Amino acid sequence: MDKHKILVVDDSETNLLLLEAVLGDDNFDIKKTLSAKGAYKILEELTPDLILLDLLMPNENGFDVLKKLRQRDDYRHIPIIIVTAFANSENKEKANKYGVAGVIEKPIDIPSFLEIVNKTLNHSRETA
Repeated sequence: MDKHKILVVDDSETNLLLLEAVLGDDNFDIKKTLSAKGAYKILEELTPDLILLDLLMPNENGFDVLKKLRQRDDYRHIPIIIVTAFANSENKEKANKYGVAGVIEKPIDIPSFLEIVNKTLNHSRETA
């Protein structure tokens, strides 16, 4: 079976390395970027099976990215999980309006994080 392709978008190099380390053990194909601009560039080259997206980023924040991706037919189907230090009810509600697969609070709880990632990937595979 092919590796699941996951795009991780976070403006913190530390968070990118942490998420890559956590996911790396499960044989995922990880693409990382520090910005929304970088995410769009990667999306031109490949369609990931899942996007892990931070909300607070300079220039374009996670909600800006969500809005753009949900407006495009070729990206609308990609499941997105928000990974943020600001998982308050307002942000969760706003993210859910964009149809995200989940909102995970930083610092992440690794077992539950992996469970949500795997559930999301399995669900998207079943509905594809």
